[in-house]
Amino acid sequence: MAETNVVLDAIRSRRSCRAYKSEMVPKELIKTVAEAGTWAATGMGRQSPVIVAVTDKAVRDELSEMNAKIM
Repeated sequence: MAETNVVLDAIRSRRSCRAYKSEMVPKELIKTVAEAGTWAATGMGRQSPVIVAVTDKAVRDELSEMNAKIM
């Protein structure tokens, strides 16, 4: 019997979310996700990641509105 692969299980169970809760994400979780993003693969290691975590609701809403206009 094959050993369970945690990474493959995570990929298979991934889902897109288009509805979000209004609660703030804990800062420690934001920090963890941002750190994981800095370790993600890049094009031949040449694309340095830039991660911006927006934690202010008013700024988030403004960015969301701006994005909706161009999409």
